[in-house]
Amino acid sequence: MSKRNPIERSQYINNQYKEYLRSSFEFKTPKLQKLFKQQLEVEDLFKGPYVDLNLPFQRGMSLDEMIADGAVCKSFHRLGDMNFERPLYSHQEESIRHICSGRSAIITTGTGSGKTESFLYPILNELMSDVENGNREVGVRAIFLYPMNALVNDQIDRVRKILTQCPEITYGFFTGETKESVPKNYREKYGAENDTFIPENELVSREEIRKNPPHLLFTNYSMLEYLLIRPNDYSIFAPERLNNWKFVVLDEAHSYYGSLGIELSLLMRRLTGLAPKKPRFILTSATLGEQGKSESEIVNFARSLTSASFDIQDIIFSKRITLSNSKLSYTIAGEDYSEIKKAKHDIQTVRTIGNKYKNIDSMELKSYLYELFVGDRNVFHLYEVLKDGSKSFESILVSFNNQITSEQLMDLIDLINMAEKDGIGIFDLKYHSFVRPLAGAYVTLGDDPQLSLTKTNMIGELKAFEAGNCRYCNSPYIIGKIQRNEADGLEYLYQNKEVDIYENYGNNEFVSIDYFLMSNELNEEEVDHDRIEEYKVCAKCGAIHAAKNLNARRCNCGDIFQHSIFKVLQSNKDGEETAFNNINQCPCCGHKARAGVVKSLNVGKDEGTALLAQILYEAIDDGTETKKKTGKLSLKRKESIQSEPETSNVKQFLAFSDSRQQASFSAAFLDSNQVRMLQKRLIWKVIEDNQYRNISVDQLTATLSGMIKEGNLFQNDLSAHKNAWITTLVDLLKVDGSNDGEGLGLYFFDVDLTDIMSQVDEEDVEAEFGEYNITKKDLETIMQVVFGIFKVAPAINSIKSTLIPDEKMEALEYRRFDNYVMFNCPKTINGVRSFLPVKGKDNMVVRYVQKVCDCDEESAKALLEVIFNNLAVAGELFKKHETKECYQIEASKYVVKNYKTSKYYICSKCGRLTPYNVHNKCVQDKCDGTLSEVDPDEALATNYYRRQYKTKKIESIVVKEHTAQLDRKKAKQYQQDFKNKKINILSCSTTFEMGIDIGNLETVFMRNVPPSPANYVQRAGRAGRRKDSAAYILTYCGTGSHDYTYFCSPEKMISGVIKPPYFNVVNHKIIVRHLMATCLGFFFRLHPDYFSSIDELVFGKALEEFKSYISSHPSDLNTYINEKILPGDVYRDYHNFKWFDEIGGNDEKMEHFVSTIKSIAEEYEKAKKEAVTEENYKEADYYQRQIENLHKEKVIDSLSKYCVIPKYGFPVDVVELQIYKEGSLDNSYDLSRDLKIAISEYAPDSEIIVDGKKYTSKYISLPKTGEYPRNYFCTCTNCKKINVSVSTRTGNKCKYCGEPLGTEVQEFYIEPVNGFKTGITKESTRAKPKRSYAGEVSYLGGGIKDENVVSLSNAITIETSTNDELLVMNKSSFNMCPVCGYSDIVKGKVITPTSLKKHKNYRQFDCSCEELTQIKLGHRFQTDVARFTISMLGSFTKEDYAIALSFMYAFLEGISIGLGIERNDIEGVLELNLEQHSYDILIYDNVPGGAGHVKRLVDKNAVITSLNVAYAKVSQQCCDENTSCYNCLRNYYNQANHSKLKRKYARDFIESLLRQIGVRP
Repeated sequence: MSKRNPIERSQYINNQYKEYLRSSFEFKTPKLQKLFKQQLEVEDLFKGPYVDLNLPFQRGMSLDEMIADGAVCKSFHRLGDMNFERPLYSHQEESIRHICSGRSAIITTGTGSGKTESFLYPILNELMSDVENGNREVGVRAIFLYPMNALVNDQIDRVRKILTQCPEITYGFFTGETKESVPKNYREKYGAENDTFIPENELVSREEIRKNPPHLLFTNYSMLEYLLIRPNDYSIFAPERLNNWKFVVLDEAHSYYGSLGIELSLLMRRLTGLAPKKPRFILTSATLGEQGKSESEIVNFARSLTSASFDIQDIIFSKRITLSNSKLSYTIAGEDYSEIKKAKHDIQTVRTIGNKYKNIDSMELKSYLYELFVGDRNVFHLYEVLKDGSKSFESILVSFNNQITSEQLMDLIDLINMAEKDGIGIFDLKYHSFVRPLAGAYVTLGDDPQLSLTKTNMIGELKAFEAGNCRYCNSPYIIGKIQRNEADGLEYLYQNKEVDIYENYGNNEFVSIDYFLMSNELNEEEVDHDRIEEYKVCAKCGAIHAAKNLNARRCNCGDIFQHSIFKVLQSNKDGEETAFNNINQCPCCGHKARAGVVKSLNVGKDEGTALLAQILYEAIDDGTETKKKTGKLSLKRKESIQSEPETSNVKQFLAFSDSRQQASFSAAFLDSNQVRMLQKRLIWKVIEDNQYRNISVDQLTATLSGMIKEGNLFQNDLSAHKNAWITTLVDLLKVDGSNDGEGLGLYFFDVDLTDIMSQVDEEDVEAEFGEYNITKKDLETIMQVVFGIFKVAPAINSIKSTLIPDEKMEALEYRRFDNYVMFNCPKTINGVRSFLPVKGKDNMVVRYVQKVCDCDEESAKALLEVIFNNLAVAGELFKKHETKECYQIEASKYVVKNYKTSKYYICSKCGRLTPYNVHNKCVQDKCDGTLSEVDPDEALATNYYRRQYKTKKIESIVVKEHTAQLDRKKAKQYQQDFKNKKINILSCSTTFEMGIDIGNLETVFMRNVPPSPANYVQRAGRAGRRKDSAAYILTYCGTGSHDYTYFCSPEKMISGVIKPPYFNVVNHKIIVRHLMATCLGFFFRLHPDYFSSIDELVFGKALEEFKSYISSHPSDLNTYINEKILPGDVYRDYHNFKWFDEIGGNDEKMEHFVSTIKSIAEEYEKAKKEAVTEENYKEADYYQRQIENLHKEKVIDSLSKYCVIPKYGFPVDVVELQIYKEGSLDNSYDLSRDLKIAISEYAPDSEIIVDGKKYTSKYISLPKTGEYPRNYFCTCTNCKKINVSVSTRTGNKCKYCGEPLGTEVQEFYIEPVNGFKTGITKESTRAKPKRSYAGEVSYLGGGIKDENVVSLSNAITIETSTNDELLVMNKSSFNMCPVCGYSDIVKGKVITPTSLKKHKNYRQFDCSCEELTQIKLGHRFQTDVARFTISMLGSFTKEDYAIALSFMYAFLEGISIGLGIERNDIEGVLELNLEQHSYDILIYDNVPGGAGHVKRLVDKNAVITSLNVAYAKVSQQCCDENTSCYNCLRNYYNQANHSKLKRKYARDFIESLLRQIGVRP
């Protein structure tokens, strides 16, 4: 097989994907199966490939030529890691000349255009010139600002290589990762660890940087803010140190939009205002806008961001070499492209073909092709078709009017990508493909079932129900939800609309999905009778009732439409985990899985993308096998020569996810999928190599162990021996159900009965069992079937495997146990299975013998007794338990047989394949089908899994994640390994979107559609850095509205319009934050002692001194603000401290910060006094400790937390999850989250995956003093608002309506600001991580109301407030140990203040405390809120609530689209308005402290625009109007309310609201 071209690749992906879907879903009814296959054929799941064209960059002078020309100084030659002879791109040359002429620059030149050289070379040139001229002063010359630390680290590595030989130029980075001070040997030690050399001119600690600020300083913006305020860091920017400051570089400038852009703009003014002379700015980005369209917007953006002067001539776009039609003189015949491609290694043949058209001298393929193609009309035609944007391959082919075939066009594209002369090609072509999942399968009930693969409520006259099936036995299920219809009082079975059945979130409170078997095929051996309940459902309208309820009300459709279906109830025995949103055991086959056993036809993102990643990996295979060298061995001594390591073409791609947990889980899931496939493939390989002979398990594991070791096939920490045993046991214990080797007709494990059968005569069998027609061979087959119970019990002794319980848990999941089988076990004994039925007259084993012998159960039991006791026990087949009469079979007693040398049979009824046949009876329990011989190769010719097991390439695939969760060193290592081709698939979050260096790459896989075309271009731009092949980008389009929109028209994403970022700097709120930060910086420099803790600032006299200092209008500060930060008339309201005097020196955020801290302290004092009065000294001590802690808090942290100083849209309340392994802290990961998210994602019992391992949070980290402040809360029964107080002694009346609050047990929440710790993990990484849910956000208020109130025709009143408090709590409660923080999630809703439980602390020692306290986890945050009072929005009925919710989510969409606000930056909450008997809608800023978004709503036009856009959104026909979808009202975050949201409610309400305002909708 040779390497597939992109079209073959696309066809391969499409075919394999459909084959997988066909193989993984089976409907037992032949009619449905046939319909499914027909529908799947025509379903459009794949788009593309689309082809998009990139012209080559023009070349300019080389560095040597520029030095000769005098444009670059001579000492530039001293710099390392540069190619002085290679021509630069012309935009790089232009950048050097432009910047060195003394101007600022905006470099926007596309991905892969060498932007770094464009700004680094001119800066280094100026520094080297200074050195030449004798200027070696200490002090910053250039500051490089990056949006993330990964880019800082990348750039430092680059600069280190360049400046190692130039000790005169110093450099260093100052980020959160920079150490305060370092030991003397740090450079050597760090250098050795990272395989690099760290020279003396790299400053590696904060101390060194403060003492001698480096010439080149690399940092990020939030750190820069701190540097400007902290008195001891100010030395870096002392004016005398900034005499030579020349540059500020803002890399990836497109990421500074919206409120972050405003923040950054003001930060730049404050920074540059410190210097005697303003430095120049260099902005860089691959995607700032389009040449010829966006220039003025780009210049405005640059001016706003930097407040420096920019003109259009400062924009440096890339210059491309367009294709000229001046040399066109022939049209090459299509077949000649294919001939040339075939002969590409033979230049003479190529010349023979090409010289028919043009005589070319070149003897080198690349340049020969270049010369040949510039005269070819076909090449020019392709250029004409693609120059204005991407087109699908099909449409390009059509444009050639049958002059050329599909294969020939592909060959032409490949040849164009090869052609180049003097390093310049003709143009580059990239391929883009898009794939989507099925939305599900919908079926009707009845004798003539119908099926649709498009989401629908009806098929013809009948109700459509969603179908799914068991992962292990393919039994068909109906997935839905029983809900009562208020209108007619009947219960109906509705389709599940709200929940992703693959999510593993503990969110049962408002969602429980019902699962129904289409037929009653209960496997009583594994499952109790009471696990299923019969229901009657109407196939016409969906009305449903329990069959045993004879008095149930029924619909009027008639009995003809009534069908039985069987509801499956979850088992909760032995404390088994219930599967959230799914069922944990299939009643038909008994298989269990914690993540659920039912899958729907919507495969789910994790499974879908893992599968596509695997198919993509196969599709990019180049067909090379690594062959062993054979030949003569030499006896001559060799000189020692360094041999070159061989690198064959390593297959690689980057997989993008939108979040870190997605990227982490994706890497782990993909790896485990690959391992499962490879395990089966290896067993088949051993069978093939043994010429299909039977092989013993011991021989199999020994051979496997050798193969695994030699090929280093599994990337885990286990030995080859253990991996070989896992590979064998997964199949022997039937972990994968019907998808294992036996179920797919490949190989099976038989227990070796040779010894026993050799002692049995045919005559004896005839005498004993002749009446049943059983021969000796039949007897052996019966034994194989009935001893199958040992495999599934599992009662297989695998001591030789040396696997420990944890390793078994990860690899064998629910078959990890070490059980025994007893012949007749009268009662239930833990760990023992009974061979004969325990209760009831028969079981699977008895029924099977009855079926094949055609006898009653007593005769069957008698035969089984002979088999078990007389043959197996007496023949020493079993290994006996030390004390009990129960047995196991040793794994070594098994033999692997295969379909090539053993017959296989297929059942006429259930379609199951089996190697066991006695009297043609099916082995499937309760199936009365007939067996007939079958060739599995024919029966399963198109089965995806089977073909994988037989033909998958045996190779190791290294999959790793690269996210912000890894520490710097590990992330760096993975990046390097990927670049050096040691990692095949790197699953990354958006970190890699920016220009991090990852070497040459041909393929990119996106696990979802990126937010915007700019993001798409950045991600796709990571591919295509190899000249020998075209880049291939595959995007998985999920089921949400955003993804589906772009699946329908991919061109909009590939060649979409990229708009320059826009923001308006005149934002009062943000300006005041920056002025406060500026004033505090000046003040702390005068009084550094006030900076140590908030004690002086809040409880001392520092704040008064601060106010009087500013009120005295210090002239240096005044000049700095008036002339440097806010010069010009537009800011005159801020000049001469007007802003400060107007508020009387009382800044609202500062006042709020101080009063909040003081009121907390007062509440503690009051509670402490009461406790002392009652002589409760323990409680009094607790309050005293809380008061002391309050005084010790750090100034900068508190100012940031209370939004007194800017926060840059960053979460402030960041907490971490610390990983503990066997009781000791493991620091190799950085797991941190905003507290708002952490209270659900990191809460106790939530799971997290990082670097392929799963961790379970188990401890809440307690403060050093031992306990957290308690926040008591209760909901007022009258006004439904939540009251929060810090002591039960202080809150007994509602703060809002004055009604007395109930005296019931008050619950309290804590804010876990110290984070969480992990405990022992109990689940395999294959199961989706569990987490608990954060609940709805509650409004607490307490902010400052703004004076401006707007009213629209008495229909709507809008007022806004600042610093309003909102509360978010985890839905679950937890039992927490007050001593060590150990916590259990509380299942159920009972409030018990305390409970008892022995446990270990996080160091894994027994904890002294056994009493756990019940708590909730919560987080309060402050932001801006806009309140909409709408009297029409009544609050009388349940329906009113649903109307209000539907309207609110429509309105939020309208605000987002209409006012251009990122949807995730705003959110809403409903609040009851008692006076008007209506709901108020509160819209708030999601950015902590508020970004001023909602303040824009105090404007009549803004509200009307938003309402009109919302109306348009809910008027489109995207779904049934009595429901909603991801295209209108639903999103990931409002899942809890999906069932209440109706498009019709929102549309009708907005229509009447607009009419009342006097606007026509």
